Amino acid sequence: MRRYVIIAVLACSALTCAAAPPKKKKPKEKPVKHYIDIHAGGGVSSLGYTLEGGNTMIGASFSVGAGYTWFFLPYMGLQTGVQFTRVASTATLTRPLQWDKWPDGSTLTDYMGERYVHRTTFDGWKEQQQTYLVQIPVGLRFRYFADRDSKAGLHAAFGVNLSLPVLSNYAHTAGAVIHKGWYEQWQLELYDLPGRFETEPFVAKHEESIESKLNTINAEVYAELGTAIRLSQRTELFIAAYAQYMLNDFSAVKRDARTPLGFSNTHNNYAFMSAYRGLIGTDKIGAMHPWVAGLKIGVSISPIKTEKEKKRELKKLAKQFPDLLPPNEIHDTIYIYDTIYLHDTTYMQEKVYLHDTIQTRQVIRDTITIIEEKKAEQQLDSLLSEAVIWFNFDEYKPILEPAYILDSVAAMMKQYPHLKIHVNGHACRLGTDAYNQRLALKRAQAVAELLRQKGISGDRMFIWSYSSSHPYRYNKEHQLSKDRRVEIIPEINHAE
Repeated sequence: MRRYVIIAVLACSALTCAAAPPKKKKPKEKPVKHYIDIHAGGGVSSLGYTLEGGNTMIGASFSVGAGYTWFFLPYMGLQTGVQFTRVASTATLTRPLQWDKWPDGSTLTDYMGERYVHRTTFDGWKEQQQTYLVQIPVGLRFRYFADRDSKAGLHAAFGVNLSLPVLSNYAHTAGAVIHKGWYEQWQLELYDLPGRFETEPFVAKHEESIESKLNTINAEVYAELGTAIRLSQRTELFIAAYAQYMLNDFSAVKRDARTPLGFSNTHNNYAFMSAYRGLIGTDKIGAMHPWVAGLKIGVSISPIKTEKEKKRELKKLAKQFPDLLPPNEIHDTIYIYDTIYLHDTTYMQEKVYLHDTIQTRQVIRDTITIIEEKKAEQQLDSLLSEAVIWFNFDEYKPILEPAYILDSVAAMMKQYPHLKIHVNGHACRLGTDAYNQRLALKRAQAVAELLRQKGISGDRMFIWSYSSSHPYRYNKEHQLSKDRRVEIIPEINHAE
């Protein structure tokens, strides 16, 4: 019996589960896909070469740039952009050099035909060399937040930079080069002889014409690792350590075409290194693979609003304009109500315009524009609900009571340039219809002229004369004095 009870309970449970509707998962908000990055960084760098007979030291580096990232996954995106980077090194020549042949291989002799060995020593000779690169990164960018409410997350990127040197130079900063001649046959060393073995003292100079010795386009790998701080749904601050390393040889001078250090292209029998042009391109340096390391800080901004921001904006509009945006419809459809009031008759008509579901920013922008126009018309209509200009009998000079009416109308129309108005003139029944028609027209023209003087163009005003056909019946008791008036009515813009 117990077995049958258990089977029945299990069967009922299975039927209940099958009949129960599945729980609806809360829809996840679509992540922002597009970001524009602005960043700057600083650190250390080196031109990345070895130096025979000397050593190299690192120099200061900086980098500034802007980029674009498209996230095809919530945590991964493609990155590109452009940045400007400085790479620098300082070289010091220390080890003495010597040679006994000319560059063409012939025996080294002086002007008297005597053989000797040319010796060069360096007294604290230093050079600073640098290059400025324009780089185009192409790579992957990663970001990770534990959840949508996390304020801090992980930032990382890696890829390849295409680098173009735009300016390269060097400068002698200190030291001297001492030239000596060693005559083995006499066991004699000569130096500081005018016109022969002269000392090259330190002379500060700056050379900026060595671009021809550099490749035009280079490739380098780069990597970044740091943290991302979420400032808002569309703005992130990132701080990261970054490094770059050039893959191909930065020097375009082939090894068999480099100039031996110590010989000038314009050398003579008495002077050596008389036109020394720095270490780049000499036979004393190895392949150049510049590298950069430092700290970068930047801001990523998405120019496209998130779905949450769009809904928040619509809710705000619904609260601001409850008659235009019913709260229960803001997620699906926007209703725009346009009511036409004709003050001079008892006729009233209401039209409802239906706009399809908002799916694009353009539709939202157009909708907001329409709402702003409706708001302006409502404000003007409220202002003119009691805006009546009175006149004395048989006169068309207005009695401004209250006096601020025309000032208020002019100010409102200047604030909203799309608004137009009707200036309607009226007269009492005393007199002929033809006379009252002219009198009412003059009254309307007089009020329109006052508005023109306040800066309202005539093409924004429609002047009408109703003679005595529209008595003033807003009060229970009719008064002829109330018929002598001008009413200002807003022109209603009909939505398509």
